[in-house]
Amino acid sequence: MPKFNKPKVNKSKFNSPTSSKSLPSESELPPVQVDETIVAGRRPKQLNDLQRLLAEVPEFRAGFEPEMFTHLHENNPFKAKQFESKIRKIFGSKNIALSLENAIKYLEYIKQNLLLPCHVTGIEEFEWEEEYTMGSGTKKEYARLKKTQPSYTDSFTINRLDDFCVQQEGIFVEVQRLGDCKKFTLPLSELESVDVISPNHQLLHDYSVWFLNY
Repeated sequence: MPKFNKPKVNKSKFNSPTSSKSLPSESELPPVQVDETIVAGRRPKQLNDLQRLLAEVPEFRAGFEPEMFTHLHENNPFKAKQFESKIRKIFGSKNIALSLENAIKYLEYIKQNLLLPCHVTGIEEFEWEEEYTMGSGTKKEYARLKKTQPSYTDSFTINRLDDFCVQQEGIFVEVQRLGDCKKFTLPLSELESVDVISPNHQLLHDYSVWFLNY
């Protein structure tokens, strides 16, 4: 697990809309289309029944903040067959499923191909930040905590890759924040290269896509 501390906060609850109109019956709702899009970023959370209804029936979104639905439009499509062929070459195997063995193989591959120095930032909010960017946490407290906690808005330099993997968390890296030189250990799957034209950008992007989708 990452070595930075996570403040203990209460997650805000998703409030149901108040409306005098009754909800449509199941037969009246539009059909649900299966989305097979591959995503980059932290593994998406499952939508509950209310969130799914609001996403499918725009008329019921009144009274809700748009930020609640932004994650529904952040998926990035990929050509799955080409991507999977690339990953098979890395593993030297047809089995590309997430496993400890494959994570170790990916670690060795990244060690051989990562160009240093490598400057990175967060793909999206780190877990501890969600209470302040999407929940009820105050801006004042968020600003205070960002002084000692790593933020997805920070820029870091990768110092080294740890020589171990955790199947549920993947590869860890030691990073140093550019602003104050504080060091943190973060999951590599939550980071992306600042330089989009560097080979590091595609290298880290491919790893995140694999880790989050396979």
